[in-house]
Amino acid sequence: MNRKYLLLAGTAALTLTCAGCGDDAPAHGADALKDACGGVLDRATIKESSGDDKFDRLRDTSKSESHESAAKILLEEDHAAYVCEISIDDAPAGGDRGLSINYIPDGGHLFPENEKRSFSGYKAYALGGGMQATTESGSASVYFPCKVQDREDPVAVTGEIDNDLDLSVDTQFRVLFRSSNRMVELLKCTNAIDFPAPETMKPFPMIKD
Repeated sequence: MNRKYLLLAGTAALTLTCAGCGDDAPAHGADALKDACGGVLDRATIKESSGDDKFDRLRDTSKSESHESAAKILLEEDHAAYVCEISIDDAPAGGDRGLSINYIPDGGHLFPENEKRSFSGYKAYALGGGMQATTESGSASVYFPCKVQDREDPVAVTGEIDNDLDLSVDTQFRVLFRSSNRMVELLKCTNAIDFPAPETMKPFPMIKD
């Protein structure tokens, strides 16, 4: 085979080898969010996130985190676990955190049961059935008791969502409740747990600082 054909063959082989070279780049923006966090980020959430100037730099940096792994850790290891972590490219250390969801076992109530008030930037909700919720500065939390078979005491679960995407309170709770419903299934809670529609939630009256 002469030199000309050797060069052509080499070029063809290189082209085939690199046909998918660009496919290894991590997804960003909408492509990253649509499958992140076990699919609990619905289209409305992604659309709302797209208004943030950091949107195109969002990337799913979850590794072994998932609802399945978090439920197993809560039950078997009795410590907090993340469901997902979405980072912002080039964010400074300790700076913008993108979005994350995590769960804590036996963390206790979010607020004393006899405390029925909200403050500036902080809202508290009683959801019934022993459940509670709070929201403040880019985060939302929900507390729910989960009765697990073969355990004498319920597992007191706290779910948290944190974000720097300026998501509305209703959107944060919608995502957190979708995720929490998944956790209820995986933890196999035997008690009825019904998370409300966020738009129907009424916070305790505001108390001035």
